[in-house]
Amino acid sequence: SAAELSGAFSSGSERVLEVFPTIKGPAEAAQLMTWFLHQSSKVLSQSYVVRRLRVLVLNHLGVLADEQKEALRASLLEAVREKGAEMPGFLVDDITRTLALVVMFTWFDLEASREVVDQVLAGAVPQELGLRMLRAFVEEFNRELPARYIARQRRVVVAFRDKQLRAIFEHALAAMRAATPAAAGADTAEQRRQLSAALLLQRECLGFDFIGLAPDEASDDAVAIQIPSSWKDVVQTDGFLDAYFDGYVRSAPPVSSQLIEVLVQVASIRRSFYMEAVRVQFVRRMARGLADVLSGAVGLDDVENYHHLCRLLARFRCIHTLVEIEDASEYRDLLAAVAAFTMTGLTLWEWSPNSIAPLLAFWAKVAATHDARDDANAAVAGDVIADALPRVVREFLRAMVAATARAGSDGDDSPLDSTDVVLENVASVAAIARASYERCALVVLETLREMAGEYQDMLRGGRDVAVVERQLAWPVYAVAACLGARQPYRSLPEDDRRDAEMFATVLELDRLVQQRIQGAVGAAPSEALELALLHAHVAFRSSYIGESGHKVTAVFARLSALVGLQDAPGVLDLILQKVLFNLRTWPPGSAVVQRSLQLFHDMTVGYVSVRSVAKLETVTLLLANHSSDELQFLRAVDAYKQRALYYGGLARVLFAADAAPQFAEFMRPWGAAADAMLAMPEEQLAQDAALRLRLVRVLRDLRGFLAAVASKANFVRFFEWLMPARIELVHRAVRMAHDVPVQIAALKLLAEFVYNRTQRLNFDVSSANGILMFREASRAVFEYGRLAMGTRAVRDVYKERYKGVAVCFTMLMRLIAGKYVAIGVMPLYGDVALEQAYRTVLELLRQFPVQDVIAYPKLGKAALAMLEVLLARANVDLVPLDAPTYERLMLLCVEAFDHAETAVSSAACSVIDGLLTAAIDGADTGHSAALVELVHSRPDITQHLLRTMLNIVLFEDRPNDWSFSRPLFCLMVLHREYALQYTGQVVQYQPPERRDDLVAALKDLLASTELVLTTANRDAFTQALTQYRRQVTAKNLNLMVPSSQTLGAPVDIMKHEAQEAMDE
Repeated sequence: SAAELSGAFSSGSERVLEVFPTIKGPAEAAQLMTWFLHQSSKVLSQSYVVRRLRVLVLNHLGVLADEQKEALRASLLEAVREKGAEMPGFLVDDITRTLALVVMFTWFDLEASREVVDQVLAGAVPQELGLRMLRAFVEEFNRELPARYIARQRRVVVAFRDKQLRAIFEHALAAMRAATPAAAGADTAEQRRQLSAALLLQRECLGFDFIGLAPDEASDDAVAIQIPSSWKDVVQTDGFLDAYFDGYVRSAPPVSSQLIEVLVQVASIRRSFYMEAVRVQFVRRMARGLADVLSGAVGLDDVENYHHLCRLLARFRCIHTLVEIEDASEYRDLLAAVAAFTMTGLTLWEWSPNSIAPLLAFWAKVAATHDARDDANAAVAGDVIADALPRVVREFLRAMVAATARAGSDGDDSPLDSTDVVLENVASVAAIARASYERCALVVLETLREMAGEYQDMLRGGRDVAVVERQLAWPVYAVAACLGARQPYRSLPEDDRRDAEMFATVLELDRLVQQRIQGAVGAAPSEALELALLHAHVAFRSSYIGESGHKVTAVFARLSALVGLQDAPGVLDLILQKVLFNLRTWPPGSAVVQRSLQLFHDMTVGYVSVRSVAKLETVTLLLANHSSDELQFLRAVDAYKQRALYYGGLARVLFAADAAPQFAEFMRPWGAAADAMLAMPEEQLAQDAALRLRLVRVLRDLRGFLAAVASKANFVRFFEWLMPARIELVHRAVRMAHDVPVQIAALKLLAEFVYNRTQRLNFDVSSANGILMFREASRAVFEYGRLAMGTRAVRDVYKERYKGVAVCFTMLMRLIAGKYVAIGVMPLYGDVALEQAYRTVLELLRQFPVQDVIAYPKLGKAALAMLEVLLARANVDLVPLDAPTYERLMLLCVEAFDHAETAVSSAACSVIDGLLTAAIDGADTGHSAALVELVHSRPDITQHLLRTMLNIVLFEDRPNDWSFSRPLFCLMVLHREYALQYTGQVVQYQPPERRDDLVAALKDLLASTELVLTTANRDAFTQALTQYRRQVTAKNLNLMVPSSQTLGAPVDIMKHEAQEAMDE
């Protein structure tokens, strides 16, 4: 605290004011902070000082002398040694982590730094405190530091791993063995603390990043611990696993759960770490220990013990295939014990919901390596596996069905709440089932038929079926997972027939659900069941139809006999009918509608799939009645994304074949609505709320349809439908200043209309379509811009003003970036569309506060993207720039440098680069005279830009340094002397310890190339900037950013270079 600090120096606060000015550098700051850490007795003050010390070490340790570094390290170690027993644990951890940073940064420079861990291991601090310090050390060395320290940290971490980590692990093992009680309940509080500290240290050691990279998370290596081979004589010793299992039996929670956690890591050690004979011994001992714990239910009444034991089973089977012991008694005992444990564990969802997944993962791994031909082979426990797999499937379904019923009656959390978790679990069940499909598929099918029969009886009796529908989701999800897990090269004809029977049963259940929904019987339908039914349809399509067409398999012959579906087109038609039924009956905001539309979208994106769908009779009817009000989501105004999925799919289907005959009929409802609105007076349309609502729907539907148009021929059809008559309706919508949704819908349609997506707007050379589109878009920008610049009061400035402006910016950017209009010739024949659009957007940027443009991310992104295209070198001469506009644009770019998105700051750099390149080239060639005069008349702007960019490249580590280097070189060409003066002042502002290193780095940057604007010089400067960044990172130069008030006399960097050359 301030009072404590005051009293520490003197009895009066005036003494504090005398001391603070004497802190002139990092060395004095470190000395005073460590002194204060020793003197203070307040935890809050100590914690603050330690955190500030950590910042100092990270940023300024490199400028301290070796003696000062040693003093800092010794002082931190002494603080823990003296006060560690009295300090709270978090403060000991913070001090130790700061000490570890000092050790890390001085590892190769000071031999004493490498001895700190040895001192702790040798007993320099009490045992329990030493274990805590070692854990903090390992944590800190394993923690990833900021990017500029990564290279140095990795070298030190490798040395730490090779020389000291093993000794730390051995120390933790010895401490664990010493603290393990001789019998259950015979431990003391001190033993429990020491044992817990030793286990936490072991956990950190085994969790160390041994290889320095993150393996592919999709493989088993993601959980394999890659400990070095040099640890073999530590891990591969007699009694190694015994210590953990004995300790578990004799300890109570939470220590017992920590023991199991460490065992999880031990089981995760890579298989190649063990030689064959040793691995067999390890696996047998682990299997025996697990079987004993499971058989005796030791400690399993504690939820943490139970959960970590489930994790241990999954991890052990994931890393080790257990083929080494499949003919041993331990293997059979383990499988039998796990089977019994699983039967009970699956029923405990409410108690430990996260433990279901690892239990299923264990059996999925067992099933993956099980050969059905060994079902009766007791020598390799085949009979145990064959008996367990269908039992696991049955018990899982029963347990989840029961848990769902209890959740429905009690109002508690349901296992169906998280669809991702459900899909993950049923995927494991499907992997189990596919290993013994004859019996497991029968279990799933019987469960589904039994529950579906009960459901049918309840419907006939008029009883409430809400709970049963939720329960039915589980067998339906299981069917879907089994269908999706089919592997064509391993699937037998009889397996396909089983799939047909399960899918047919799902279809019959779906028919019952649809009848209930149509009859409005009972409560609202279950969303979980409907999602499961959709998932089953998706899985069948994926496995038996797919994108590459279908092959005749046994599944269709069986489906034909059961439900009359003879081939893939029949199934596709059924799926599409299912989708349309959901769209007619479910409310727009439901997950069912979203998933149904996503399924429709997926059916229309593939080349083969969309052509198969286009031939269906249901699709023909849908194309003829696509805007039917029976589809509930089409009646909702705000469901644009759903409408876009729907009409995007319809567009792909429509254009899958020759669309000329069907296009006019498909567009007829929209055309009739548009023509009717155009026939009305504009005032009547603006005043009728129902008509405006209909207009918004039409505009959004057209946009969704247009977004899916990919070819020029199809776009031309839409162009001819819209132009020239119906485009007037879009302009009317833009002029409705009192109805913002209508305006935004119209502007976004135009933005999509002018978007050269997939080169669909590359018209013929003789076509005037591009010019016509540019005129209409320019007119819309002008009309909306005039309204946006008005004085009308708004309640939400973004929604009512800036959102539309952002769309206008995007529209103009797409017009120019599409390169389908020769905008350069427009002024030659007196077309004012280009100048009108330019002046409108520039006036908008002048009127709106710069802070607002950057504060709203979409507006800032759109503005800079537009300016990047407008002021590109090829277009800059067409832009009517004046002094106020130039100043505002540069101010906007400066603000954009700190935008959250890198793409925006890069666009700002491109804007400046384009302007300055044109000005410099124009001064040499005589072109762009107005721009040259504008740039040279305001040197204050370019000098401010130069100063800002130098601050960024010198003091910050940006991912887009390349983007900043391009305009920075232009600025240095314009103001070479100012650049030298400013960098000299920057050097003078730094602490004396850093100046020589900074001068050495800066002189290489400034002398890297001739300051003449050529491509080769630009590239050389960019390379020199990259080299400067490397030097700053390597030397850990954390520079201090000067302000205009703190800059002193500059250091002449180039003279410094010349003097060094003379000295040499």
